[in-house]
Amino acid sequence: MVADQKHSSDSIASEQEVIRHTKKLAQIFGLNEQNAEVYSALSSENRALEKRLDDYYSQHKELKKEVNRLGKYIEERVDCLNDDVDELFAIECCNCSKESINSSSESSPSAL
Repeated sequence: MVADQKHSSDSIASEQEVIRHTKKLAQIFGLNEQNAEVYSALSSENRALEKRLDDYYSQHKELKKEVNRLGKYIEERVDCLNDDVDELFAIECCNCSKESINSSSESSPSAL
């Protein structure tokens, strides 16, 4: 019976605490109603910023594709130039080698 009384008083205290918390929530809710306009404005600004971020991301992806495309193009051009240089050195009319050209370009201007 003592346990039942203790349980009963705990139950009443719990109910009173719930009522107190409910009153606090009602006050908070009232403040939220006052701030609804601010919340709405911030939500609109947030959506606008998200759209701008999406736009920037799309631009970033496009620029990244363009950079990759240009990189491949440059690699192809450099390979073609290297092939052309190799072909020029392979021509029988050329009596010089890559080594002799490299060594002459490395020599000092006074040696010429």
